[in-house]
Amino acid sequence: MDRFHISRVELYAIADKSAPPICWTANQAPLLYTNNIIRIKTSSGIEGIGATLSYTENGFDRCIIEAMRTIAPGILGKNPLRTEELYNWLMERCTWGGLPAKSPFDIAAWDIKGKKAEMPIYELLGGARSKIQSYASSPMFDTVEKYETYVEDCLAEGFTAIKFHCSCIYERDMELVSAIQTRFEGERVRFMLDTASLYTPAEAMGMAKWLSENNWEWFEAPVPDSDCRTYQDLVNKFDIRILSDSNSLLTLHEITNALSLDTWTSVHLDATVCGGITPLNKCFAIAEGFGKTLEIQSMGFTLTQAANLHVALAHKNCNYFEQFFPYKDFELASKVSIRTDKQGYVHAPQGNGLGIAMDWKKVKDNCFCQYVFE
Repeated sequence: MDRFHISRVELYAIADKSAPPICWTANQAPLLYTNNIIRIKTSSGIEGIGATLSYTENGFDRCIIEAMRTIAPGILGKNPLRTEELYNWLMERCTWGGLPAKSPFDIAAWDIKGKKAEMPIYELLGGARSKIQSYASSPMFDTVEKYETYVEDCLAEGFTAIKFHCSCIYERDMELVSAIQTRFEGERVRFMLDTASLYTPAEAMGMAKWLSENNWEWFEAPVPDSDCRTYQDLVNKFDIRILSDSNSLLTLHEITNALSLDTWTSVHLDATVCGGITPLNKCFAIAEGFGKTLEIQSMGFTLTQAANLHVALAHKNCNYFEQFFPYKDFELASKVSIRTDKQGYVHAPQGNGLGIAMDWKKVKDNCFCQYVFE
């Protein structure tokens, strides 16, 4: 066993039971959010933390923490500084929780590595910059008027870009984007649309044409990621950035294959979903090799946002940081907040590693499932 090794693992599934559920599309019940947190302690006393978000209908999620429970005993005794060795070990683990259940282990190891090196992770990875433009990520509203009020609130907060989660019903969505375009024409704000892979190919073509003609920033998840032919048609026919949904094609091989087929304008990934900081960092390099940007999905609690923010700041080929607004419901139990400034930017958290400190009393007060291994 290495002299520097993992000596204890704590797992927590926490949720704010008083927070209102959030709608993303018209075909789903309002969703409940669970923050699945890992706290790793080492033989030297340095601690690392990581997390992944899960969202479910009708009740808080236990699937991810139960999958993490089956991985955690095997990581005891390993050296968290060898992140590549740890990542390869994680990829070989048999779990039905998939890559999201493995991501927090990798993220926590990078947090330890940064603290050990006395550097923030984004500088450890290369450090292309210390701030990035952000965009507000909206919930779904049931009226156009509520979307318009939301845009006004975002502009007042300092956001210069906004992504809409919509009903994903083509006719209603077309009414929404037309109204937003008319109301905010001339404002210094960029708009994006996310249709959660729920359009038909014909609907995707129609919306891409409209968004392109009206100079929107991007069209996200128009159809299922497996519909490669429709994605290729969208990329080739319309002058608007086309992004995948970021939850389906996740591995290095899948990303490389998709880019080689000219499927997307930009890669779209999340460190807390694709396996952690290690693979996301590699995918940034793959995207750069193809001359593409990689836009991060980072809608979630502060701890999950921080992991994505650090990797984005390490590279130059990412234009935006995704931030759910309003903030409060996704800052549960964190002593540090990541918020957009009045110029529309988010900044690297202060401190080494992730730069995030948790209020462990609040974590335990809001925890509905926990495990300890040592």
